[in-house]
Amino acid sequence: MVTAVSSKHVRNLGKRLKEERESQGHNLAILASQCNLSVTQLTAIERGDSLPFARSQSSLRVATESYAKVLGVDIDPTEQMNPLIEDDIYIPEFLRKK
Repeated sequence: MVTAVSSKHVRNLGKRLKEERESQGHNLAILASQCNLSVTQLTAIERGDSLPFARSQSSLRVATESYAKVLGVDIDPTEQMNPLIEDDIYIPEFLRKK
């Protein structure tokens, strides 16, 4: 059985990290190097998109925790990305029905 992380939870956490990054005035490229991630992966975390981590050495959970640590954001244990079985699948904006 394959488990997935709630995409709604990932999007909310990503939004929170993006808001924190913007409030601190950080540059994505510099943060990416500090987290040992690509800019693409950081922006994917901020959007709640797990696709860039599908074929990566870095898991979404580890990458998000690293990003939060660099920003100085504490992730509440109830907020951590524990595996959940859920039907809520992330669909990129451009693929959604209008």
